[in-house]
Amino acid sequence: MKNKRKTPRSIMILFVIGLVYTSTLSLHAQLNDKYGSLSFNNAINVSGKQRMLTQKMSKAYLFLLNNADDMKVKRDLLSSKVIFEEQNRVLLQNTKFKGTIEKLTKVNELWKKFKALLEAQPSYEKAKKIIETNTELLKATNAVVSSIILESKNSFQSMKGDMSESHLIEDKLELEKVINISGRQRMLSQRLAFYYYANQMELKNKNSSQMLNNAFHELDGAINKLLISKFNTPEIDEKIGLTFSQWNMIKKNRGKLSNQEFKGEEIYKMSNELTRLFNDITYMYEKVKI
Repeated sequence: MKNKRKTPRSIMILFVIGLVYTSTLSLHAQLNDKYGSLSFNNAINVSGKQRMLTQKMSKAYLFLLNNADDMKVKRDLLSSKVIFEEQNRVLLQNTKFKGTIEKLTKVNELWKKFKALLEAQPSYEKAKKIIETNTELLKATNAVVSSIILESKNSFQSMKGDMSESHLIEDKLELEKVINISGRQRMLSQRLAFYYYANQMELKNKNSSQMLNNAFHELDGAINKLLISKFNTPEIDEKIGLTFSQWNMIKKNRGKLSNQEFKGEEIYKMSNELTRLFNDITYMYEKVKI
């Protein structure tokens, strides 16, 4: 009889424990969506911008070789340097993950040498060094993005066995991949212009043409991945449509791209406009709710 009298109370206790456990899981999921004071989506976006800035700064330096008095491009270069340093500081400040800290530290080490080249008086000798070393810095910044994505994935490991959360986790990780792809398009937009300038006669080397072609094909292929993403909203679709229009203007004139027939100012503006559009798309993906 004693056991029967305790049964309702036992059921109530189990019910309360279940509620607390469910609430804890929910809170755990929210906490795991944080990269320090940033969300993981935001951290992936910001770290992805670092890739783009390595190419934007390199592009600006090569442009200034023949346009030394262009104040707008000088401001672009200056602001890009400041933003690059500040964003790297913020990313480092907000992680406790050893792998990410190591990769951000490596970026800082490479950046010191690269910054010295950028701040030197523009010359063809220095420009060739920038062409030789910019990919190393780019790879280092890309490694940071990959590490942050891994950090996010690891943060969900303790919830892996919970079937009720598994689909949400899969969608979250898939969205992060899309943010990365979209963010990478910004970098490729700048890299395309950078290697356009690197193909001028005074700077061209045996790899220049191939690097330009690689940037073109990678950029072209990834746009289609974004077009069919399940995370697209009507607003994202509209922005992708505008981006396609801008990209098609370049595709239709691929011969001009290969044969150095664009004016320097044209390719500079087109790459910045393409970057702006991809930046908008990346920000919109960052804000998608799962």
